Amino acid sequence: MSYRISEDSLIRRAANQVCCGVGAESIILDLKSGIYYSLDKVAAKIWALIEQPTVIGAIRDAILSEYEVEPRVCARDVQAFIDALDLAGLIEVMGTVNEVAVI
Repeated sequence: MSYRISEDSLIRRAANQVCCGVGAESIILDLKSGIYYSLDKVAAKIWALIEQPTVIGAIRDAILSEYEVEPRVCARDVQAFIDALDLAGLIEVMGTVNEVAVI
């Protein structure tokens, strides 16, 4: 991607997928590629959080409030997961909070 996703980026799920919950986990089917993705409990929580447009910093804060994890480690892991979702085409980056507020 030509942009850098940061904690101020506003993201949401892409439209070209379907998902379902299986216990605490989730399964995503990318309709465009036909690839299935399996999400563990924490990844499924993040996936649920981005059903509506959400700022990455808010996702990090939600994970920190629910799980016992060091803030630095949480920020790194959330960012890595979001980057992987972006690379797979499963999310849309709508800009940053400041850019969206101006529109």
